[in-house]
Amino acid sequence: MKALLASAENPHHKLIIRLALQTGLRREELATFPAAYVFNPVAKGSTARNIKIRLDPNDGHGMDTKSSKPRHLFISRRLMQDLYHYKAQLRGTRASLSSSPQKPLFLNHKGLPFAAHGKRIERIVRNIGKKCSVAVHPHMLRHTYATHTLYALRKSNQVEPLIYLQNQLGHASIEMTLIYAHLLDDSPEEAVLAYDDELNDWIDA
Repeated sequence: MKALLASAENPHHKLIIRLALQTGLRREELATFPAAYVFNPVAKGSTARNIKIRLDPNDGHGMDTKSSKPRHLFISRRLMQDLYHYKAQLRGTRASLSSSPQKPLFLNHKGLPFAAHGKRIERIVRNIGKKCSVAVHPHMLRHTYATHTLYALRKSNQVEPLIYLQNQLGHASIEMTLIYAHLLDDSPEEAVLAYDDELNDWIDA
């Protein structure tokens, strides 16, 4: 993942990858993630490390979730700050290319939303992976997030890990989430601790 982020020279693409790695959003959810969901946590006086937002296909912002089911998502304060700066600065350049306002946070080089359920995002991630000789796709980023998050939560003893992860990923059944529990049996501790902090440190390097 570090090599993948380092190979993402386009700042738009790099932030898409970060959002996938730090939230586990599906490809179509990345493509339709609304700019309206992004805010400045400092201005709102939020001091919490994680910020809770509601993904709701019925709120008029264009969010697309599987089976159109709403759910809550936690985003780290640092990531929300970076998304806000992106929205306030880089996104404006692309948005200005469109003749009408666009709802998604991420727009293509023509200032338009990514079409076809985010298939273009699939190609973007795969092509960046080729640069660093890593076979990767957006769903792999989702799996990476899920595995690391579940491990960290099992160590913390603060919440029910599987229920939390089920809600984050939007799984209809806990059985789907249990798949990740089986992946942790041989996972070395040093490889999965402080996952979100590691990603942020890579961005700063």
